[in-house]
Amino acid sequence: MIPQTDDKYMVPVLRSTFQILGELAIAGTLNLNDLVIRTSLPKSTVFRILRSLHQLGYVLRNEQQRTYWLSPKFGDLSHAGAWSEPLRRAARPHMLKLRDESEETVNLGLLDLDRVMYIEVVPSVHPLRLCERPGGWDYVHSSALGKAMLAFASGEYIDSLLKDRKLLALTPKTITDPVRFREQLAEVRECGYAFDDEETTLLGNCIGAPILDASGHAVAAVSISGPTSRFNPRDQSLIAKLLREARAISISYGYVPQTVEV
Repeated sequence: MIPQTDDKYMVPVLRSTFQILGELAIAGTLNLNDLVIRTSLPKSTVFRILRSLHQLGYVLRNEQQRTYWLSPKFGDLSHAGAWSEPLRRAARPHMLKLRDESEETVNLGLLDLDRVMYIEVVPSVHPLRLCERPGGWDYVHSSALGKAMLAFASGEYIDSLLKDRKLLALTPKTITDPVRFREQLAEVRECGYAFDDEETTLLGNCIGAPILDASGHAVAAVSISGPTSRFNPRDQSLIAKLLREARAISISYGYVPQTVEV
């Protein structure tokens, strides 16, 4: 709760912004109506502030559930982002296991419109490695994390993404044709994992798998990445290990596997 004050230098919109941020920090995730009730601010004011914070990268939004939460970007300012701590705690032992088995970098990410936000990274044991940092991001259409999550998003979300945004070519291998991209997402849904074949960075590749909730929607994704000179993401034993750990994390979020996998 932000204390009342009659200070003539108080900026009203700044006060309202921190009211909203405070409620998100306490609750973790809230929708627009929740924030209106909790802050007693006009709905239009809450909407404009949320939109601004989202565009600046300090608030993330789940398009399907229409909820908001604090971005890991706050970690660069004041170690905020406690909203993602339960996910990181649940995933980290599995990420460490994957890192030890593969010796490559393991990443945990969330979907944010056309981007993937990294919230946890376990670096490779090798000096030469691919390694993002928590709070960093990649485009959803070029990354294994992004494709793994987008494949298990709603059709409306995918349609909106491809309608409103151009698929940028980050390397000569990035898929920029919407038709081909939809075909690839269908392949990911079928097999349960996605590749980044030098589509984000030349000489770097990656394999990712979704973390699913009880409804079968992706709440996050986990990936293994490494340099092309050493790392083969199509190694079947590696794929099996990634799917095993992604499934284990998913189960902690209520996901029930439809079939027993060996």
